[in-house]
Amino acid sequence: MTQPNVDPQRCGFRVLELVSNATTLTIVAPFITSAGIRPILTALPQDAELEVYTRWRPDEVAAGVSDPHIFDLVGTRGGTVSLHPIVHAKGYLTGSAALVGSANVTGNGLGWGRPGAVEILVETSPSDPALVALMSVLRATSSTATEADRDAVFAAAAALPAAPLQAAVEPVDRTDWLPSYRMPEVLWLVYDGQRERELTDFVQPELQALGIPRGIQSEPAFNAYVGAILRQGFTGRIAQECSNLSTIKAVQRLTELCTARGITIEDPGLLWETLAAWIARFMPGFQRIPGGTRLIR
Repeated sequence: MTQPNVDPQRCGFRVLELVSNATTLTIVAPFITSAGIRPILTALPQDAELEVYTRWRPDEVAAGVSDPHIFDLVGTRGGTVSLHPIVHAKGYLTGSAALVGSANVTGNGLGWGRPGAVEILVETSPSDPALVALMSVLRATSSTATEADRDAVFAAAAALPAAPLQAAVEPVDRTDWLPSYRMPEVLWLVYDGQRERELTDFVQPELQALGIPRGIQSEPAFNAYVGAILRQGFTGRIAQECSNLSTIKAVQRLTELCTARGITIEDPGLLWETLAAWIARFMPGFQRIPGGTRLIR
């Protein structure tokens, strides 16, 4: 018989042991549900610091495997939720130990209440070079979730058609991807097959980086999906840190963020103009001042 603390269908027991005396806890997982995280929050000491890294893709939220309601649960504990649209790692890190493996923070992933999926969590040190590198990337390129982000993702999920969507090819690009095509208004036309091949070749890399599934049937639903993704990751962080600044200061901050990631910018002003156009078009709550590139929210 499998020992309870290493039962591959009840990985949650190992997580509870890990967090029961923790002073800090970092959770990384693409799929986190309220039912999945509640037992962990109950076992975590009240004074422990808490940070969560996850993703909120609207189609996954609509499917129930990802739940932005965790924003409220984590916030009640004084913790933060940060978002990255292509995070796929699963890890539970304290100051002295870590568990990494395949188990998402869901009832099925951790085996709460009944045997769940067959998963694995292996103990390692939080100072393992691979974990250090992972957290360095996530902290540099994730956006801090807000109530507006939570609500926008729920709205985008609700706007999707009831029929199952055809999954997109897994998003492929840098963790610090930024849009480069200057006319975001053509994205829907290319997605919907309304534009010629030459333009499609220019825009398709942007659609691939966003990982938009096939089957979205209206431009408003498409725009809501794109906006939900842009709120996460490096674009979301830039939107948060560069809005409500003068254009000059926004360009300076954008340059600082990119330089910290080792990104060379040939024309910072042009990149900011492109980003401001995308943010203003796809992210409700952000507006571009007429005649300029200053963003306000």
